[in-house]
Amino acid sequence: MKDENVDTIRRWFSALAEGDPAPEICDPEIEIRNWAESPIPGPYFGHDGLAQWWSDVAEAFDDVSMQLKDIEAIDEHRCLTVQRLVGRFRTTGIVVDGAWGAIVTVRRGKILSAVGYATPGRARRAAGLG
Repeated sequence: MKDENVDTIRRWFSALAEGDPAPEICDPEIEIRNWAESPIPGPYFGHDGLAQWWSDVAEAFDDVSMQLKDIEAIDEHRCLTVQRLVGRFRTTGIVVDGAWGAIVTVRRGKILSAVGYATPGRARRAAGLG
């Protein structure tokens, strides 16, 4: 199951890198939430929330690219991911190039939740990985 979940998450991030939030890969009850200080903290719920989240990403950033850098299974349903965001804040023009971590949960082959943390280390600690 862990390998299938890793594959599902890789497919989702591949779609995101192509500019597609890929609702077909996401559970109808998906939840996306980021740290409080994030430009797009959420929470976002369901496929409508997924679409709103992706719209908010496009509104906040210009020339944005999200890249999956690493993925590690935590348990049967959750994986720790490390992403890199490259782009510019739309309103200020400030360049963004940084990594953050997330805990992504898969249920029945679909992305159920993605909870973002400001740093990969914070995500590791939240996952109980030290």
